[in-house]
Amino acid sequence: MVRNIETIECSCSWKSEDSGERINLSEQDFSEIWDGKNNNVLVFPAKKFCQEIVKTYPTVDSDELLIQEKEIIKKLSKKAAIESEALPTSPIIKEPHFPDKYPDGARRYQMQAYEEWLKNDKQGIFAMATGTGKTITSLNCALQEYKNDGVYQILILVPTIALVEQWIGEIALFDFKNVITVFSENPRWRQQIVKLIDKVSRGKKVSFVIVSTYQSFTNKDFQQILPQLPDSLIVIADEAHNIGSESVRAIFRTLHLKRRIALSATPSRIYDEEGTVELESFFNDKPPYVYNFPMSQAIEEGRLMEYCYYPRMVFLNDDEMQEYASITEQLMRLFDSSTGQFSDSQKAKKLLMLRKRILHKADDKMRVFKEIINEIGCEKLKYCFVYVPEGNKVFDSDEALLYSNTDIDSDQELYEESILKKMLDLTKENFPNTTCNTYTGKNNKTERKAILQGFENGQINVLFAMKCLDEGVDVPRAEYGIFASSTGNPRQFIQRRGRLLRKHKEKTFAYIYDMVVVPNFQSPYYSKDFWQMERSLVKGELTRVAYFANLATNNYTGALQSLDEVARFYDLVLSELILSINQ
Repeated sequence: MVRNIETIECSCSWKSEDSGERINLSEQDFSEIWDGKNNNVLVFPAKKFCQEIVKTYPTVDSDELLIQEKEIIKKLSKKAAIESEALPTSPIIKEPHFPDKYPDGARRYQMQAYEEWLKNDKQGIFAMATGTGKTITSLNCALQEYKNDGVYQILILVPTIALVEQWIGEIALFDFKNVITVFSENPRWRQQIVKLIDKVSRGKKVSFVIVSTYQSFTNKDFQQILPQLPDSLIVIADEAHNIGSESVRAIFRTLHLKRRIALSATPSRIYDEEGTVELESFFNDKPPYVYNFPMSQAIEEGRLMEYCYYPRMVFLNDDEMQEYASITEQLMRLFDSSTGQFSDSQKAKKLLMLRKRILHKADDKMRVFKEIINEIGCEKLKYCFVYVPEGNKVFDSDEALLYSNTDIDSDQELYEESILKKMLDLTKENFPNTTCNTYTGKNNKTERKAILQGFENGQINVLFAMKCLDEGVDVPRAEYGIFASSTGNPRQFIQRRGRLLRKHKEKTFAYIYDMVVVPNFQSPYYSKDFWQMERSLVKGELTRVAYFANLATNNYTGALQSLDEVARFYDLVLSELILSINQ
């Protein structure tokens, strides 16, 4: 009422640096007020504030209220006059610092990561479990370098737009300024970086942060600019396994920037040994890597949530088995049992993709899904993620060979919503009062933010997701996870498990239900000739399950019992699979 903070200002960020800086300061001021960090503004929940007004000023007579208001303003004006004499005359300029929300500063392991990075010539891979603070750990390295250099210059690479936005939030916590985003939603990034390079070329010490998606990083415009960026730049590659793609690899082979940090819970590229070796060479590192913070350590130290794990068997029905068997017979003709390899790897890969689609759309998943949600129960079915399998169409095997891998993947997208809808309908049918929503690639940025916010505050009980939550998106409130998607890629499951294990003040435990799909070996369409080839595939799936079970609280109290029959049939010992896992 006395020190009114309302302002109206019109600035054009593109006209001058001063205007841009004014806008940045306004945004910073607003964020501090909104987050309750401005000492001159008290923030109250709206409902509570209204209740206090009604209680303190119950009268509805406007004249009486105006008299009371004048008395309040008189008292506040006197108080403000006294306080104004003690106000500082110059503004306080904040330097980069470790986030205020961590009053004790960087954790011991975060400083240890920095020290190990220094020892490795400021290069290395941080192999840290999802949810253990990879982002903060890497930005702390940049902060420590700023303390030595007096300037910060950072290039951050991420796989998705959602992660661009998430990183911007983390960067703001460190009070790093002059942030440029390089992605489709910022059409002016070229001009912004060119201006930056111009200042650097004139000998100015300019601090800045560039955040780019990997896709934009490979853009020809960015590649023309990249060589002009200063050698002192620190490259932070988030979800660094994405560097294994050929387009990004080609750039890193000639990259002039030497200070490098790779971040990943799973640095090894599954099924791509060559890509893994090259990734490690780019960051001058190899297992166990410059810094390693495995999930076992994170759970033991209380950085991640303890969890129970419940694998559930899903079997193919007769129609699915007939189709599966037909493709398997074609694979058998390509399979060399002595070497365990296929004679025509490209043809085999396409056939394996077709079989994967049969597993994806297995009808039995609906039965198992219904059993799981009924077991959880209506009262507890809250803060629940369901990872839905992608796709519900399978080509006949002759048709499939007409398609390239890209064609199959593109066609897949046309059909992937059907299973999601079936599961969503099944949930509403069993629990009509349960609120559900979907989080897919078709949601735009605003929709995704609103959906995650609704899930966080409990307005959405069950969230059905396809792929979009695999990398980086922070959803600590999730307590239940139902994995209905059998991708065969351990990285996806590790990422998804990490989503569930993030700590939250109102969360005490996590529960993971995992659908394990295997061919029905009791079906009349199952041939004993399949056994040898199927065993290696089933072993891979059960090893993934054993990896999940290994750290679960209920590991020794029944987490794997449902798999015993399948394990015996394929002559696999689950305890041996667990021992074989290198944590």
